[in-house]
Amino acid sequence: MIGRFFKKFYLHIVIWTILLFLPFITYLYQPDKIAEFKPYSGISHFVNILFLATSFYLHCYYVAPKYFFSHRRIFVSIILFGFLAYVVLNYAIVYFNPNGELAHFTKENILFVRLVIGPGIIYSLCMITSSMIFLYGEQARQKELNKQIALEKTKAELTILKLQISPHFLFNTLNNIRWLIRKQSPDSEDTIIKLSEILRYILYEVDGPKVELFKEIEHMRNFIALQTLRLPVAGNIQLEIENDLKNRMIPPLLFIHFVENAFKYGVDSKNTPDIIFQFIKIPGGIAFKSSNKILQHTQPRVNEGIGLANIQRRLQLLYPNKHQLSINKNDQGYFEVILKLTTDED
Repeated sequence: MIGRFFKKFYLHIVIWTILLFLPFITYLYQPDKIAEFKPYSGISHFVNILFLATSFYLHCYYVAPKYFFSHRRIFVSIILFGFLAYVVLNYAIVYFNPNGELAHFTKENILFVRLVIGPGIIYSLCMITSSMIFLYGEQARQKELNKQIALEKTKAELTILKLQISPHFLFNTLNNIRWLIRKQSPDSEDTIIKLSEILRYILYEVDGPKVELFKEIEHMRNFIALQTLRLPVAGNIQLEIENDLKNRMIPPLLFIHFVENAFKYGVDSKNTPDIIFQFIKIPGGIAFKSSNKILQHTQPRVNEGIGLANIQRRLQLLYPNKHQLSINKNDQGYFEVILKLTTDED
């Protein structure tokens, strides 16, 4: 741990050490001037360096990460407050200097330069350097985060692709279509179209990082329609979209896992299914709600938590501190999922 810390901050240590001993370098070339050394000057220089170093790291590792992107006014206010504190500190150093610096600077009419302009330049350089280091680190972190997002997106797409166009899914859907054709049902053509739209969407329209919300909803509508064909017992299956819901860009295939799970655990061969999906507008974003009656299953489910863990990980990468996912079983025997996303588009 110590080695890792030194490797990360060794350059910082070197630079601050040079700045701390910079006023004393002249004594190496003119040793006779050591006798003129004034302890108060050394103490005041040390206090200045301590204040600047504290401001530098407080700004770099706390103020900038917390306020730079989200609360610019607070960010600027803190910097201005720090500058005023630095001016007050320098005034106190000059005021309590036993060598009469205050009277000297006042007489020479350079008090403003000593207390405001000089500290302002030094403090500004300190804050600019600190901000540059923060932004460089943030850029590197964002680059690594984008790599993780791309990797997780690829994994999620592959998982859902296997789920939705697996031989089992295709076999059941094609069997249903064949059954409709034999019955000469007018729905057979529409069912074929829905299947082709699902395949087209998964294969060709989710290459980018985001898709339109309404396209994602249409994909879910087609998926629900095909799943409804397979119901052994007719029931209540609904997809409700709030009237004033705004179209926006969202990561693809973000909700389909919950839709698939609702059919997986909300359908059996004896009971009437009751499954409702909702898209609701909320301040600053959208909410997705899935509700299904929990029906008994004779066969145990394998790896039930893997898909949910993948979704949670993907949400953490795509919407850090901007999502809420709640999964509950209520007293009426219903399984409810509520996913709220802050998209910052409203």
